[in-house]
Amino acid sequence: MATVAVIGAGVLGLTTAVALQRRMPWVSVTLITERLSPETTGDGSAGLWEPYLLGDTPSDNVLRWSKRSYDIFCELWKSPLAGDAGVSLVPVIYVSEDSNQSLPDWRQVVLGFKEMNKREISQFSSQFGKQYRFGFRYISFTCEPTKYLPLLLQEFKTRGGILQLSRVSSLNELASSRYSIVVNCTGLQARFVVPDLDMHPIRGQVLRVKAPEVFHCFMDDSNNGCYIIPNHETVILGGTKQNDWNLKVDPKDSQFIHSSCCSVLPQLRGAQIVKEWVGLRPGRFQVRLERESRKLPNGQEIEIVHNYGHGGAGVTLSWGCAEEAVDIVHKILEEKTPRAML
Repeated sequence: MATVAVIGAGVLGLTTAVALQRRMPWVSVTLITERLSPETTGDGSAGLWEPYLLGDTPSDNVLRWSKRSYDIFCELWKSPLAGDAGVSLVPVIYVSEDSNQSLPDWRQVVLGFKEMNKREISQFSSQFGKQYRFGFRYISFTCEPTKYLPLLLQEFKTRGGILQLSRVSSLNELASSRYSIVVNCTGLQARFVVPDLDMHPIRGQVLRVKAPEVFHCFMDDSNNGCYIIPNHETVILGGTKQNDWNLKVDPKDSQFIHSSCCSVLPQLRGAQIVKEWVGLRPGRFQVRLERESRKLPNGQEIEIVHNYGHGGAGVTLSWGCAEEAVDIVHKILEEKTPRAML
């Protein structure tokens, strides 16, 4: 039997592991991770579908990967599992003071995309005391990792997946393993595990507040902007995008986030702050999704499929990237296994 290890149990790791099981149920899949939900980086995020902080990742890749995830979240939203998965349909308002922005290629993917005209942009500028020069609206999904990741893990176990709670500090540690293929979904830790020095932290600090009257997402992508994203039980106020390893809550960042979001929605001033949180997004100049045939120090050769570097778009690209990673795994197994067994 073919044996595949997936390293990392964030949204990319769990989605890839489940996608492997769905596509190739005859393959034994082991998930190796040091942390599970609710201790992953994604658990602090709002889980909004929107391509974000992806560096120079080719736009055709972003479009293809994000569309697949959007379509799956749409089907999940229409299913009885929507509540358990934390999937909601949400309207999004996006504005910016940068007049040089262009409409995103992914506008063809989403429902209800509409560019704002000058009158609408002027109204938003007057209302919020800004000088917005660009904006659009669209319909998206939130897929809350604190609900979605446990659901994926449950499916993984039900399908016979093996869970191994341990830390992988280097791919060289797998030299004596029994795995045919290793899928590397280690996120920011790929900087050390691979090692890949192109990986860097994009520090995100957010507040969670009680504001059940808020249903719209508001994204101000200006240099001093903010965002407001509703989830089922709380509303996420953000945020920061700093090249910084600091995992401690910074009171100055919290004050900036709160005042910025309250200037957009004054009713948030009285909202109860439930939690302050910091996470490090896995930044890279572009997503790495590719095969590597590596010769380890002991002479053993190992096949690796890298799937990391998704910036602020782990949820957004999760299914598209997971299924393409599975395509690569399948191709490797075809090379190593008689076709009759696949």
